[in-house]
Amino acid sequence: MTTQCRDWHAWLNTMPPKPDVLYVVGDVLVNNPGVRPYLTMREPQGINSTILILDLTLVQQPGIWPEVKTCASARFDRVMPMKGTKYSAIEIFSLEERIALIENISITTYE
Repeated sequence: MTTQCRDWHAWLNTMPPKPDVLYVVGDVLVNNPGVRPYLTMREPQGINSTILILDLTLVQQPGIWPEVKTCASARFDRVMPMKGTKYSAIEIFSLEERIALIENISITTYE
């Protein structure tokens, strides 16, 4: 089953002070307001170290929720190592199926 997602964005905040922080956000269609989407780094990562691979997991929160489809925000933040690899793309997977590819990672900087 394909997870319906949209509006995936990624940006690297390089503004002082260090360290730099990478942000990834997107919207996921879930079956009820009690479902929370989580993005985590896949272990192990792939062969190409410049492509970040994330896994999307949907977790049902306890309680009684109305059965109404809604859009929930998924977010991933990562403090980047000082001499780490810069990412050229981000792949997002759900149940081993690629659901998003972000090839344009914006850079926020101070000038």
